[in-house]
Amino acid sequence: MTASPVRPWGGPLGLACFAVSLVLAATVAGTGRAQEATSIVGKPLTLAPPRELKAQDRKPEAAPPPVAPGPAVQPRALGPLRPVPPASTVTRAEPGIRVDSLQNIDADAAGVLNEAQGGLGSEMWRGTDRAVVEALLPRLPVGATSPAMRDLMRRLLLSEAAVPEGEAGETKLITLRINRLAAMGDLIGVNDLLNVTPGRDDNEGLTRIEADARFLTNDNARACALATSQIARRQNAYWQKAFIFCQALAGQHGPAALGVALLRETGERDPIFFDLVDAVAAGSGVIIDSMPDPSPLHLAMARVAKAQLPADVIASNNPSTLRTIAISPNAPVELRLEAAERAEAAGALPIDDLRQLYTSVPFSAEDLANPFSKAEAEAGALSRALLYRTALVQTVPTAQAEAVTLALALAREGGRYVSTVRAFMPVLKRIPASAELSWFALEAVGALLATGEHEAARSWFALLRNKAAFDEASASALARLMPLARLAGSEEATDWNGERLTAWWEAERGRDGAAARAARLFTLFEALGEPVSDNLWEALLTGPQRATVVMPGPALWYRLEEAARDARKGETVLLSLLALGDGGPTQADPIVLRRVLGALGAVGLEAPARALAVEAAVAAGL
Repeated sequence: MTASPVRPWGGPLGLACFAVSLVLAATVAGTGRAQEATSIVGKPLTLAPPRELKAQDRKPEAAPPPVAPGPAVQPRALGPLRPVPPASTVTRAEPGIRVDSLQNIDADAAGVLNEAQGGLGSEMWRGTDRAVVEALLPRLPVGATSPAMRDLMRRLLLSEAAVPEGEAGETKLITLRINRLAAMGDLIGVNDLLNVTPGRDDNEGLTRIEADARFLTNDNARACALATSQIARRQNAYWQKAFIFCQALAGQHGPAALGVALLRETGERDPIFFDLVDAVAAGSGVIIDSMPDPSPLHLAMARVAKAQLPADVIASNNPSTLRTIAISPNAPVELRLEAAERAEAAGALPIDDLRQLYTSVPFSAEDLANPFSKAEAEAGALSRALLYRTALVQTVPTAQAEAVTLALALAREGGRYVSTVRAFMPVLKRIPASAELSWFALEAVGALLATGEHEAARSWFALLRNKAAFDEASASALARLMPLARLAGSEEATDWNGERLTAWWEAERGRDGAAARAARLFTLFEALGEPVSDNLWEALLTGPQRATVVMPGPALWYRLEEAARDARKGETVLLSLLALGDGGPTQADPIVLRRVLGALGAVGLEAPARALAVEAAVAAGL
């Protein structure tokens, strides 16, 4: 790293001087949360009523944004936390009136989803040992790009439920749950669960998670209020760094300099922090050569210092980090695009934010005049942004279909097919199902089924059916789509039967990779209770007799079968997610998929099992 030569604070100072600053800090912090409304940065926080956050924080499909470069994507505010009851409450009453104390509220049982709202039920941990839950929760594959897995994880972590039986470990269960939500990049979920957690102010782990969430969303005012309240109680490096940044942000350079001096004297080694806090205080630039694993505080400081983020900042696979990079104006546009696509695929960035970023990318007149050749030559996030802009300005349906087709083809090669489908959905829905576009029907229906847009797919199905009697290409496309339609639960495949599956195999068997696709499809059907004839399985016996696959550990494999058999719902979900791992259903072997889908179905989670099956089928090219 190369920093500005200007160091406004000079060399290290003694411990005695810093003690004075701590006394002052303690005086500020001693008022606790009661004065959290006043930020250390010198301006009051807005005490607006808390926003009611829904369990599924989804925005309705927006109309296509204008083609002109849009404003920078802004971080979404999390809103203030609401007060919650203390762990125990005693109601005072007039003499002679009996009032019982309320039972202690166990923070580990807190949740925001009951069963009617999609939660897994208050008894989801019945029969599961607490030690098992506490050991496995931190290993959840939070970086998986599967929407179905993310939905299951969110339901698992946000459900209100009785705590599992057994002795509690060192880290509270509620802390483990909120930590995993933060790692997923689900900052709205973090805010939701914190809002209903009693005693959160006394849990440093939760306070740190909240502060990190505030830094990641550029809410430095509330993050600094937290740092102010914590610095007098907990003298560790995390809160000292946060407090020093907040002092520098508020122009309190003297006290901040004392803090920096103490950190240096105690041997703290964080050159990025020291260079950034110098830049914030001096108001001068700083060059960051490398920052492969940035902390939320680093990202917040870099934004304030207007320090351009280096290319290796996206080496992190943390969805929260990627989301923050995507909305950071101090990152190059190519870096923001790459981070935005990865964050959206992981569910950490709303799809509308990715679309807005696509439309804000500046392209040359030459690029806009030759978008297809440019996109093919430089496949990647920039090419998809260019094709999205092209599709928006086109008024001819054929040109729109061509732009979508190329974008999806490039996304398939890069492993971002479903995410790209979501981004292009406003354009895709505007393309009419007409006879001259029958060549596009296979692509359109596959994309619509992959994202659950069954209603939008109907007109394309009707087009194919009308042409199938006299057009061989349409008949072939319809046959190829039927298995996916059946897996997705589409009404278009209600008349499905074994003969249709046999017909699909007869049409498919001559294509490259047909046996592998068939093995995956037959496994998915059987896992969902759809019969597959012995003749179809026998047709695959002439293929390879051995396969190298990645399997879950024997203990996990055995425990998953046992948990499903005994209807231990929460444990079944937890073990299923671990069995799929970071690769998710798109990379899982058919044997693993069959065990996982069967286990989820056994505990009444047929819809998530079907969603996972669709993801696996789409990734296999079915």
